[in-house]
Amino acid sequence: TPEEAALDIVTAIYTISAEVQKKVPQNWDDLVAYASTLQDPARQDALDAIKKIKSMNYKVTWDIDAKVIRERNATAGEFVIIESPDGHLKSTYGGVILKEPSAKESDGKQLEKQESDKTEKDATTAQ
Repeated sequence: TPEEAALDIVTAIYTISAEVQKKVPQNWDDLVAYASTLQDPARQDALDAIKKIKSMNYKVTWDIDAKVIRERNATAGEFVIIESPDGHLKSTYGGVILKEPSAKESDGKQLEKQESDKTEKDATTAQ
């Protein structure tokens, strides 16, 4: 999805900024500053992705780098740095996107199951 693609880009910008630039991001402005140093079209893609994720009110854990993760006895692939407001999309410092069904999706599945159970009951009663 476009949201996942944007999240992937923002995660990469965060991690590269922390590791390559040796400047651990403290806020959105730090991400924008790093993204602005890239060459087009990557620069524009990065700036658009940051704008999108920020506008969707994603929660970001700032001031994280590989050293902090090691100190916390965590791994980069498990350490969540960016999370959607409803928690259905998360990304780790290692660039892994974790997806959980959103409340809408799980309610829909539950409703479908209830409907199919009711249909089975009706069929059994009819016999």
